[in-house]
Amino acid sequence: MAVSSWTIEWSDALSVSHPEIDVEHQHFIKLVNQLNDEIMCKHRGDKSAVERILSLLLKDAAAHFANEEQIFEAAAYPAAQEHAQIHSDILNKFEQALKTIQSTEIKALWIKMGLDIKDQLVDHFLKEDAKYIKHLQTE
Repeated sequence: MAVSSWTIEWSDALSVSHPEIDVEHQHFIKLVNQLNDEIMCKHRGDKSAVERILSLLLKDAAAHFANEEQIFEAAAYPAAQEHAQIHSDILNKFEQALKTIQSTEIKALWIKMGLDIKDQLVDHFLKEDAKYIKHLQTE
């Protein structure tokens, strides 16, 4: 898995071995990379574009988390409740990032928000989502 300060490259290390979830995770990686590209591009850095991408990321994350939680319910995943709380916390952080970006013209804060979102996403895939892989594979 290649992860730089700004981008994430999909690899098998990020896979949860569930095709539907992997496709959605790949979509998030694409959005996070677009967000950080928009923030860091010297010729762009357009606030409305940053807000649009982050709003889309938030909307898609909510839909993905709901889908993932339905998969957990169907598979009787024992840690589903705890995982749902983590999803809620991530959505709250994404909402706060959007509010921060909407309320400031300071690009250094945009950069911090973009990097934090990338780090949260990778951390969630590698630590939290990895916990349910074996359970789903035994279903």
